[in-house]
Amino acid sequence: MPLFEIKNSKAKKVNQKEFKNELELHQLIDKNLEEIFGIRYIKDEHITDKHGRIETLGLDESNRPVVIEYKRTQEKGQLVQANRYMTWIKQNPDSFELIVRKNLKNLNGEIDFANPRILCFAQEYSIDDKCLALALSAELWKYRYYENETLVISREEEPEQLIKTKSKGFTIEKIGREPRIAKTVEQHLQSASEELKDLFYRLDIAIKEISSEVESYTTNQEILYKTSRNFVCLAVQNKNNCLRLLLRTISDNLIDNLNLTKQIPKTHGYGNITRQLNISPQDEKDGRFTMDDIMFLINQSYDSTQ
Repeated sequence: MPLFEIKNSKAKKVNQKEFKNELELHQLIDKNLEEIFGIRYIKDEHITDKHGRIETLGLDESNRPVVIEYKRTQEKGQLVQANRYMTWIKQNPDSFELIVRKNLKNLNGEIDFANPRILCFAQEYSIDDKCLALALSAELWKYRYYENETLVISREEEPEQLIKTKSKGFTIEKIGREPRIAKTVEQHLQSASEELKDLFYRLDIAIKEISSEVESYTTNQEILYKTSRNFVCLAVQNKNNCLRLLLRTISDNLIDNLNLTKQIPKTHGYGNITRQLNISPQDEKDGRFTMDDIMFLINQSYDSTQ
């Protein structure tokens, strides 16, 4: 993708440049993991007994273990290596938790070993990489580095699959992502009232319609919405018949004219997830908010990830 610098309405192409070596790329991303992905850096170059040397270990905002593998250009075996490292985490959860507690001052809640993440960085990926990433639920990130010290990263598209039609041709259809093994949305809503379910599904549709970049996944505690980082953490609170939403901001800047949110204390250790919002079907009926009011706040949270 060409990059242009605009000065005085004149466009000048900015040329790409290469990192000196893989280590330079590795160190740059590691230093900015929280800014780019909301991932807390835990350790790099961790040596295991049988699984090799893990380039980077991290923990995301939902306390999911993260393995990161870097390649300067395109090389075979990147995902195989990353999967081997993730296998080490799954087989040695106590050792991973010990490393986390040693290198992270504040760990709130339990580590979510059921939903680990694999992130790979390279300039290009083959069809084999894409297919394997789909099977492993891994994230492939492409990068471009430019002469003006600009780094551009983008999520690699999933592979396409040829499906035979009733006619004599073919049609191309994207493969859906495999669901992660965790508490499902239906299980989160199992004991919810019908009016609370209705509120959730309307909100869920509205959030996903913000952008094609928005993804959702579940943990045992929450339903989360993300781009490269989580921007809404939603919990179904059946006892109170309401939805609790935690929102991402930049430096806690949020336009909230109706005072619907409250600030999350910094001591809770949620980082840039700084605002909490509780909404109930009854409050909506009483006219205390509209769906547009809620989406105005959520859109600001989404914008904080861009």
